[in-house]
Amino acid sequence: MNHGDMAILYVNSHHGDFKYVAEANKSAASFKRYIPNAKYYLYTDKEIQDKSLISEFDEVRVTDFSFPSFMENRVHLNGQMVAKHRAMLELKEDVIMYLGADTYALKDSVSSLPMLMEKFDIALAHAPVRINTELGNSVIEDVPECFPELNCDIILYRNNEGNRQLIRDWSESYLSDRFGHPHDQGPFRYHVYHSQLRLYVLPPEFNYREFAYRDDTAILQNRFVLDDYLNPKKKSLLTKIKQKLLS
Repeated sequence: MNHGDMAILYVNSHHGDFKYVAEANKSAASFKRYIPNAKYYLYTDKEIQDKSLISEFDEVRVTDFSFPSFMENRVHLNGQMVAKHRAMLELKEDVIMYLGADTYALKDSVSSLPMLMEKFDIALAHAPVRINTELGNSVIEDVPECFPELNCDIILYRNNEGNRQLIRDWSESYLSDRFGHPHDQGPFRYHVYHSQLRLYVLPPEFNYREFAYRDDTAILQNRFVLDDYLNPKKKSLLTKIKQKLLS
């Protein structure tokens, strides 16, 4: 596959003095080592004057991050989930990979991810919480328990009509609160299950979110232990505290 037909997308707001934008920039730099010819996009909600915060992006677009009032006390991430759906539908490249700011590419095997799109329509890893009902949201009917939630912080997909319809349906269900879920992964699970898309589930080392160090981690999504991977001989303070508590 020609990686020039691929977009890598981040959607992050200005909150925290643009700390999530800076984190996304660091993530983009890590992925560029393995997927250098893709076009890197950032969608954000304010103009960014400090260009060092966005040095890795080919294009930065300012968009609306507002969200419905009923989401006020939910996991809307400052409107990121609403903006994400819109951004995913705007891009024109043949293959798109949406990434959360806290992802970090670590191994050469990341370069093989676009090859999946020669056989499949969409690829994600399982979410750590397989079916999230802990916040009081209802179980979604018509989806078997053995088809759990997928983590929507890494979504690799072909920009075809099947996926575009999936995103439209996903967005509509989320914005209308069809399933009463505080996070967008519940509606996503429903619509992927009821689609005709060829789904590939990534192995956990391509979206690793735990705290224990794994030598095979290809993509880490845990900002709290990133330093352990970048400086394996220098254990982070968090790791030292956890080890002391467990000893």
